[in-house]
Amino acid sequence: MNKHNASPLVGRRVLITGASGFIGSQLAEHLLSEGAIVGGLDRTGGGILGRSSNRNYFFLDCDLENLEDTRRNLREFAPQILFHLAAHPDAKEGPSQYHAVIKANILATVNALESFRACGGELFIYGDSSKVYGNTSIPVCESMPVQPLSSYAIAKVAGWEYCKLFTRLHDLAVVSVRPTLVYGPGQGFNLINRVVGAVLDGQQVLKLDGGNQTRAPLYIHDATRAFTAIAEKGREMSGRVISISGGSEITVVDLAQLIIRLMGSTMHVEVDLSRMRPTESMRSYCDNQEAFEAVGWEPRVSLRGGLKKTIDHLVEIRSRTEPFLNEGAAVSRQAGIQAEPLGN
Repeated sequence: MNKHNASPLVGRRVLITGASGFIGSQLAEHLLSEGAIVGGLDRTGGGILGRSSNRNYFFLDCDLENLEDTRRNLREFAPQILFHLAAHPDAKEGPSQYHAVIKANILATVNALESFRACGGELFIYGDSSKVYGNTSIPVCESMPVQPLSSYAIAKVAGWEYCKLFTRLHDLAVVSVRPTLVYGPGQGFNLINRVVGAVLDGQQVLKLDGGNQTRAPLYIHDATRAFTAIAEKGREMSGRVISISGGSEITVVDLAQLIIRLMGSTMHVEVDLSRMRPTESMRSYCDNQEAFEAVGWEPRVSLRGGLKKTIDHLVEIRSRTEPFLNEGAAVSRQAGIQAEPLGN
């Protein structure tokens, strides 16, 4: 790194909760490349994702739902900046989902806030979701009221309200980042995986629940750049909500068809509008104007370019281990995730 262009994060102690997740693991790599001292907090083995040999990376084995465990780990690492990305995902509604999001998305957030405040932390960056806007008009922006439709989105709204409470009570700097669907190599099972898997399996027809919903897919490397830019200027942005997206709104059915074309397939897509979830957001898009004005960020990777990279990665994995995509689908169904998970 050129010393004249050194990142403001050089030498800063940065903690990521949910560090073994898709965004958290790749954000850790990006922050390490910027010269930060990174702590990866997780309860699922986030220390074994290829960074254990980096002397500036430390894995914290911690259950955020346990306040004492959280306090001890944060006191020992003493982070100056915290990215709170740990969360239970959106899934099929029911009692188990309600209780899971309350514990993982509200209680864990409160424990992280309290422990971070107690150890003298400076900036808390809340990994929020565009799903909190529900079916409001688009493009979404900071001033729009939230209209959460699912227990996941309701819990995300509650978590952000607690962040703002800690600002009022303790003058803790907090910023919310609300991304749309984040995708790319290393992603969890979602629509992209499903379509790629169907093509590789030689299926002739792909059936989708719904299809008219829109998303604005955001490539993972653009997402990590946005999080990093916000960390660099976050204290002067305290209390703000920054929405980020890939910049192009596309329907789910058009997204599936684009993937099929990029793979050279003629597979047909059938949609069943009657099977769409009652908690589904119909449109998800922001124009990134606020992010550009606040931190100079805008996406660099086109949807086609990002999809090509993601498809190549999934095809490579399939070539090494044939059951990969089908196993991913089975695990998602067992977890109660709809057969057509769309992300944020």
